[in-house]
Amino acid sequence: MNATAAPARPANPSSSASPCQPIQSNPSNAAELPTQSLSFHLGEEAIGGFAAGVVGTLLGFPLDLVKTRMQTQDVSSSPKSKLSPLSLLRHILKTEGVSSLYKGVGPPLLSLSIVNTLSFTSYSYFRQNHFHGTDEWDYRNALSGMMGAPLFGLVTTPENFLKTQMQLDNVQDERARIRKKIGQVEYSGSESTQKLRGRFSGSWHCAKTLVSSHGLTVLYTGHVINTIREAAFVGMYFYCYEGYKCEFKRLISTAEKLSGGVSYSSSADSACESNVCESYAASLAIPMAGGCAGATSWAFTFPLDCMRAGVQGQPISGEHIHKQGALETLKQLWQTKGITGLYAGVGPSIARAFLVSGSRFSAYEGALALCRWSGLSSGKGKYGEEGAGPYDD
Repeated sequence: MNATAAPARPANPSSSASPCQPIQSNPSNAAELPTQSLSFHLGEEAIGGFAAGVVGTLLGFPLDLVKTRMQTQDVSSSPKSKLSPLSLLRHILKTEGVSSLYKGVGPPLLSLSIVNTLSFTSYSYFRQNHFHGTDEWDYRNALSGMMGAPLFGLVTTPENFLKTQMQLDNVQDERARIRKKIGQVEYSGSESTQKLRGRFSGSWHCAKTLVSSHGLTVLYTGHVINTIREAAFVGMYFYCYEGYKCEFKRLISTAEKLSGGVSYSSSADSACESNVCESYAASLAIPMAGGCAGATSWAFTFPLDCMRAGVQGQPISGEHIHKQGALETLKQLWQTKGITGLYAGVGPSIARAFLVSGSRFSAYEGALALCRWSGLSSGKGKYGEEGAGPYDD
């Protein structure tokens, strides 16, 4: 099946062409690839995506918790209770314990390994066979990435909903008590030594409790805004990734040439050195481009993520609930916090994007290398040496 075929690469890597080569689609050649080879490549990507999802999620989840708490901070609280990211992290550790940093980590561990595999398979297919995007700042790369967003939303909406409910579970009752104190005695924001505990013991208990009370549809609370956010994020990510990769390769290649001065005894030696430099430039440009693309995409789509967190993080209890919609959440954020409310928690989010992107690239490439070393596959995987790698969502 051509959906797993990689974007075609230049036939002669040692040529004097620009480091950023446009993709040349050749469906006839893709059709001649052995089915067994394609299945092995798909297996590689599944293993790589799973490893990347696990490592990136575990490293970035504490920062994601801080981001969610800041996004949904109760506007009725005293200013004294509004903490900076580091202060909030210390407060969580003191009042809720270390285990609270990973409360709700189960759904992302499962969903991100699936979404990583689906997103890059979809992007590769649409980019090569339909939009024919190039390795530069090309809007067609954004369109290629956005095509899979409706499918990603079906997977990530329940995951984001359960994750957000679990991340806010410990503080829902505490926030309710604070709201009752406002107007009677000014809340001092003092930290209690008693550990805060929520309603749910785990993600499965959360899902089971909410589904039994409100039906399966409760898991898709905020589905529309989450899918819109997914489309905007993956579109911006792939657009920026290909553009940043092209720029970084140019800069690194230029720096290598300027700092060179090595003479070659033959044209073969020169061609060999050219290949080494190109491979070195690509090996540096790919993780750098991934990190920058992740940070840029988060900054661009963060208001949408704030709206999503507000919709999916609202307390859900009792048999009948009024679900606040995305537009109502946006209106409330704008009236109570202004433009800054749409970017509450953006600092931890961008820091997490760099951390997670770098770690996921290492895990992704390490898993593929292990597959080849163990004999599971002899190929380069669906994306070859210049694969986009897993993105941070």
